[in-house]
Amino acid sequence: MNRIVMYLCLLLLAGVTMLGCGGKDQSHIEDEDQLAARVEDWTVTKEFLYNYIEKLPQSRKDKYNTPQGRAELAEEMMGDELFYREALRDHMADDPDINKQIENAKRAILIQAYYKQYVEDRARPTDEELREWYDSHKDMFMTLPARRAQHIFSQSKEKLEELKAKYEAGEKFSTLATKYSEDKITQPEGGNLGYFNPGGYIRSIGFSETFSDTVFKMEPHQVYGPIKWERGYSLVRVNEVQEPSLRPFADVRKEISDRLTREKIAKTKMDVIHEIRDHYSWNNYMEEYYLKIQRTPAELFEYAQSTSDPYERVRAFQEIVDKFPDDEHAPQALFMVGFVHMEELHDQKTATFTFKQVLRDYPDSDVADSAKWMLENMGKPMPKFESVEELNKKLSGD
Repeated sequence: MNRIVMYLCLLLLAGVTMLGCGGKDQSHIEDEDQLAARVEDWTVTKEFLYNYIEKLPQSRKDKYNTPQGRAELAEEMMGDELFYREALRDHMADDPDINKQIENAKRAILIQAYYKQYVEDRARPTDEELREWYDSHKDMFMTLPARRAQHIFSQSKEKLEELKAKYEAGEKFSTLATKYSEDKITQPEGGNLGYFNPGGYIRSIGFSETFSDTVFKMEPHQVYGPIKWERGYSLVRVNEVQEPSLRPFADVRKEISDRLTREKIAKTKMDVIHEIRDHYSWNNYMEEYYLKIQRTPAELFEYAQSTSDPYERVRAFQEIVDKFPDDEHAPQALFMVGFVHMEELHDQKTATFTFKQVLRDYPDSDVADSAKWMLENMGKPMPKFESVEELNKKLSGD
């Protein structure tokens, strides 16, 4: 069944042409060299078969991507078509249970198609937005500096001093490491430590701030040491230096696009729902019941933090301010109204008005400094804060 489902999904969603299927009848093609299989007027082209195999998981791709495998796959597709035709001959689509499954499948496909076209595609940022985000977050795309090095390890400083003298006398570092290093992991490979970043994991060494800090001060192609670190001493030679560099925009474009799409998807989905629901008569009875329940400011605040809908979050925070303006949660709730408008709804005008309202109505509250900071920095690249408490700690210097 999984194979059949995948087969149908490719037909319906991937846009791969299959002769005689998908409402596009090309059975008039007489060149059988183009075909992989045929049942009556139903045909499968070789092109479709090859494209289908390319979209399979690697293990199944390996199975079918041979002459014998392609023949087996064509046979399986013919079998599916024969089952389909016999089901029609038996009028199985008239069975109520089967007809319901067909309608459910149709419904799911249409929902997914509409969602992709009017939500996902709409949420996907423009090239200008991608470039602007890249330019304002270049620090996120800097590669760390790296070193490629080798070492000779020993518990004895004197032994390493003797080995260093042999190196300076002309013996090769790798040869000395293979003969004399006490590091059993790197010793067979001439003391090779591979590549590592500042403070990162180093092969055989592990995490050693002392070792790492020392190596990153070294010049390439020179031997330093003996260096004392947590487990003993090392002679170290840096063979390659990689300076930090900015990853090109082309290399990270998809990464940025996926990230911004994820950030925009919830808001875009709610925007589309709000746009189209006026075409219909509708009632969310569960929401109506929920809104009738009297909730405390603490309960409203907890609900606002838990919902993924930014509009609903603003509504719940605003309800605290409107119904309980003197409650301890009110200043933070009002601040969050502004914060959600700025960060998620991208409505700086409302956010500015709200932050000013925080300063006017709650000048002595814990969030007053946060509101002031927001007003001063709005429009600039914003750091990510998990909570208002985290922002307040940042502002207070804790």
